[in-house]
Amino acid sequence: YFTYRFMSLWKIVVFLMVILFSIWTDGDDPAMFFQLFNAGFGPHNIVVEEIQIHLGGTVIPNLANVTLTGDSVEVAAAYKSAFYVTLIQIFAAYICYIFGKFACKILIQGFSYAFPINLVIPLVVNLLIAACGIRNGDTCFFHGSVPDYLYFESPPVFTLSDFISRQMAWVWLLWLLSQTWITIHIWTPKAERLASTEKLFVLPMYNGLLIDQSMAMNRKRDDQKDVKTEDLAEIEKEKGDEYYETISVHTDNTGSSPKTVKSSDQITRIYACATMWHETKDEMMSFLTSVIRSDDDQSARRVAQKYLGIVDPDYYEFEANIFMDDSFEISDHSWEDMQVNRFVKCLIDTIDDAVSEVHLTNVRLRPPKKYPTPYGGRLVWTLPGKNKLICHLKDKFKIRHRKRWSQVMYMYYLLGHRLMDLPITVDRKEVIAENTYLLALDGDIDFKPNAVTLLVDLMKKDKNLGAACGRIHPVGSGFMAWYQMFEYAIGHWLQKATEHMIGCVLCSPGCFSLFRVKALMDDNVMKKYTLTSHEARHYVRYDQREDR
Repeated sequence: YFTYRFMSLWKIVVFLMVILFSIWTDGDDPAMFFQLFNAGFGPHNIVVEEIQIHLGGTVIPNLANVTLTGDSVEVAAAYKSAFYVTLIQIFAAYICYIFGKFACKILIQGFSYAFPINLVIPLVVNLLIAACGIRNGDTCFFHGSVPDYLYFESPPVFTLSDFISRQMAWVWLLWLLSQTWITIHIWTPKAERLASTEKLFVLPMYNGLLIDQSMAMNRKRDDQKDVKTEDLAEIEKEKGDEYYETISVHTDNTGSSPKTVKSSDQITRIYACATMWHETKDEMMSFLTSVIRSDDDQSARRVAQKYLGIVDPDYYEFEANIFMDDSFEISDHSWEDMQVNRFVKCLIDTIDDAVSEVHLTNVRLRPPKKYPTPYGGRLVWTLPGKNKLICHLKDKFKIRHRKRWSQVMYMYYLLGHRLMDLPITVDRKEVIAENTYLLALDGDIDFKPNAVTLLVDLMKKDKNLGAACGRIHPVGSGFMAWYQMFEYAIGHWLQKATEHMIGCVLCSPGCFSLFRVKALMDDNVMKKYTLTSHEARHYVRYDQREDR
């Protein structure tokens, strides 16, 4: 926009210079363009002289055969007409641009943008022809609204064939077809919801004089690629077995690996990461039902994409991870051994109940796969939608506990091990990181899949956006719920809304926030979060507000 300000001024200067040059080439004094300004926009009369035209053999009158009859009359000039026409043109063009951009943002471009733009020229021409025909039959038509000497005049033809053949209208029809063909891409938009102006249009402003051609030509060809069935198969192929890897998997990237970015790398990937400690069964139920709903939504999108051939611009890959602190206790059989505590057992028992509640039938999942890990253990469930639910069981004697270190753990696990250790090129890793998101959750959160979709839309709208948080509503009853409503109304609804309008949100809550992986992998972002607390301000900044 800053550059286009100077471009607009430069266009005005060039346009003015062309006008003055045209006046000079006609033999007139260019200074009269400024001297007669007040006279032209003030009360004055116009002398109308009657002429007699001798029509020859051609349709277009020959001006050399025009003779004056000597009769003339003075009429009062409608000197404000140019001002009114300019105002109408300015406001009409601005309203057209605003509503056209709004139609592109909310994905109704076909009917509300492309159709009117292509219809406006033939519709206006036909309306003008009809208005001229009515005026020829009734000279008082529009008298008093439009000055008589400024009204449109139709050519002396009476049939459509004469208009097309004798008035060179066929050239105009070819121009119309050419414009329609050049701007045919506006009928098949592929932009994301609420896309920015920079993504929708080539230039940030519009041509107010030719608004329809300007909006049609200015609309970009969307470069967002559709998710294909081959891309889904490519993702399944690359997943492989991530728990039993061989040495040959991690090869050197500089070898014979392809350097081109695959289309499957641009598919949205969402990793839902929740931290738990001593949640109750009801709190676990709220979280698990939310995960099952997301699994069901992703599965429906995958089936529609794979078997029905439906192009889904909102398709995403999904995986849920639970990081449970203090998951082990001394075994009942031997004090030298450790066993999972009652909270882990409660989580295992609650999963089947959550799946049954979402699918409205009695469902029992297969027992989870158990893997020993250096930090404790890992349980892996395969949900009904074939997505993974992974529970990481942390032993506080082997790894740091508390929520902040769980967040550090899943950031380094997902971004470092699961992404950066892939045997692919750096270019592919960069594209995958651009389209991969971490969904930070609490163990008692309750959300719907469309809430995540809204956050992803915000991320796609602005590539420089690092994180986005949802609007949180406390549920329940009693004094504590009332206090939470007051606290959330101030902190989440008012404070964060104000920060969003004046700059950026300074504090993103850990209960429901979406983070872009590429932003987290920037220089000294995750590393700063791993600082151990040695000073008082460290305890306040990192430990007391560990979920932010």
